[in-house]
Amino acid sequence: MNLTQHELFRKHSGGAEPDPSALPRILHRPQRTLQEVLLKESLIAVRLALGVSEINEVRGKLAAALPQNSQATRLRYVDSVIRWFFRDGAQGFATTVWERFQSDEIQTAIHRYLYLASEPIIGTCVASALSRLSEGVVVPGDYLAGATAKLVGHELSTQTKKRLLSNLRKLGFLERSAAGDRVVSPALNKTALLIALHHAFNVDQQRSIEFATLAANPFWRFIGLRSEDSLRDFLKEAVHAGYLGKYVVADRLEQVTTCLTLSELLERRVQF
Repeated sequence: MNLTQHELFRKHSGGAEPDPSALPRILHRPQRTLQEVLLKESLIAVRLALGVSEINEVRGKLAAALPQNSQATRLRYVDSVIRWFFRDGAQGFATTVWERFQSDEIQTAIHRYLYLASEPIIGTCVASALSRLSEGVVVPGDYLAGATAKLVGHELSTQTKKRLLSNLRKLGFLERSAAGDRVVSPALNKTALLIALHHAFNVDQQRSIEFATLAANPFWRFIGLRSEDSLRDFLKEAVHAGYLGKYVVADRLEQVTTCLTLSELLERRVQF
């Protein structure tokens, strides 16, 4: 299976400056619109992909399985699902996670991470705009779209603004209330977070990662953590459970050392 690192957004939130060469790259491609997130369809897709070697076969199976009446809609949905979750082929990362765990909870969290890592507009919103707000805060209707537009460097269309909020609700970052959209956190799945860490940093051997570099990659925000302190707590808990090698804080050094590769986590079906 191909477990190459997915490109993620750079974000630094304090502390020592991470080594720029070690940071994940931003996904650079022109994008001024945002499509509807397709989590239900993506879960269908990984089930259909089991045992399939060719991505075009996945395309055909998914197009036939989707319930939409319009063939054009089904094909558009298929293209999006393939682009978001099968960038590394039919038997890539997403399919392998499903094959090993067959857990909707783990898979949904992983797909949320992959989707946000692939969509600069909403990924930037979660990593750099939504993260500034406290959980439970009711967000003014135009705040997130306006803040995100400034971050991505262009205005958002009316439809993209609507989809930004709608997708954030579907992903579990916002919930409707009588007063408006309220900031919430998606249900945290620690197994998915552990897997995403190893995937984001392409851990194929034991390695040490400075905390500043780790925190600069928003994979943990995509999975559902909201603060660097909560990330530190997770790392310490993972070390105690034996899923990470060690977590060291000494003088100006703060880093975590892995003890398992991504492939080993998946092959052993490690559940945190």
